[in-house]
Order: sequence, then structure tokens, then C-alpha cells
Amino acid sequence: MLLLVGSAAVCLGIEVGAGILLHMTQSIWVALVVYPVLYFLAFYLLGVMVPSMEEPEGWAILALLVLPISALVVMHLTYSGLDQRAMHARGQEVRATVTDTYWVDQGADPPLFVAELKDPSGRPVPGRVYGEKVKVGQTIIVTVDPKGKVPLSTGGRPTGSGKFVAAGIAAGIEILLLAWAAFRGTADRLAEKATVVPEQTQEPEESPA
Repeated sequence: MLLLVGSAAVCLGIEVGAGILLHMTQSIWVALVVYPVLYFLAFYLLGVMVPSMEEPEGWAILALLVLPISALVVMHLTYSGLDQRAMHARGQEVRATVTDTYWVDQGADPPLFVAELKDPSGRPVPGRVYGEKVKVGQTIIVTVDPKGKVPLSTGGRPTGSGKFVAAGIAAGIEILLLAWAAFRGTADRLAEKATVVPEQTQEPEESPA
């Protein structure tokens, strides 16, 4: 039980802390450092909790796949939710006009659709819209951060509540998988002790005279 509580606290603490750090820095480099750390932590905890995880099968394979993904989802949704909360607090809604659209080559990934905007006075809106199928001349509502820290978002000012609810669901899945791993590990250790104790207490047979 203590192992489960400690592991869950460490995992969620790192994930939420990383989300807060990403929100504060708005740096992709932080994400590139945090991603492998979360993957390593998830695999390490499963390996520590379950001795037989060296050759996973069945539910163990599912845990190896879902646990790291849940960790990344908690981090990302925390980061996104904090961004939306900041936009709700200080964001300004702007009725902008699409002035240009183009595709950005992303190498092995699919091209990204980008749109540039101007406000009613003709000044460029800081930031760009990514992935939205809009046309030149179209008018849309966007929310802009006056401080320029959080990227603009389409639509009115978001609240961030949906992101935090989804982060809580992902965290719940992660804790359930950690609980399963702790249960599995405890069961394996008890089974090992049950087989070792009879062997130690068994009396040696008397050799014939």
C-alpha cells in the first residue's frame, strides 16, 4: 500500500509539475526533456513493482502501453488547462480576418495547415492559427493573450475545466494500473515465499547405514 501511494504521488507530482513548468516556460525544449523522463519512470515503477515484468504478457503488456501514455496525457492536459485558464483570466476576444493560409512541411509528419490573421484595424494578430480549415477573407473569433505568453486560441475565452477533468480521468487510469502492478507484485512475492518456506523446513532424509 505504501509503495502504491508513494509511486502514485511521485508519478503525478512529476507529471503535474512538468505541466506547470511547460505553462510557465512555453518551451518545446522542456517537453523534449520531460517526455523520456516520464517514459523511463513508468517503466521503472512497473519493473520494481512486478518482478515478472521482465517477460510481460497479457495485462502486463497493456500496462506497459497505457501507463506511459497516461502519464504524458496528464502532463499535456495540465499544461493545456493552465493555458486556457490564463486565457480566460486575461485573454482578449478579437474578431479577426484570415489574410493568408499555407502548409508547413514537417518532414516525416503530415504537413501542417497555418493561417495568419489581422484585426479590424488592419494590424496583424500576434500568433497564428494551426490546423483549422479556414479560408482567406473568412472572419473568425480568436482569443489573444495581451502578454504574448500563451498562443492564441480560436473561439471565445476558454475556461480550462474540460482539460482538468480529462487530466483527472487519465490520472485515475494511471493510478488503477499502478494499483494493479502493486497487487501483482505482492502476489508474486507471496507466492515465492510460499514455495521457499516448505523447502527450508523440509527435514533431510536419513541415509541408509
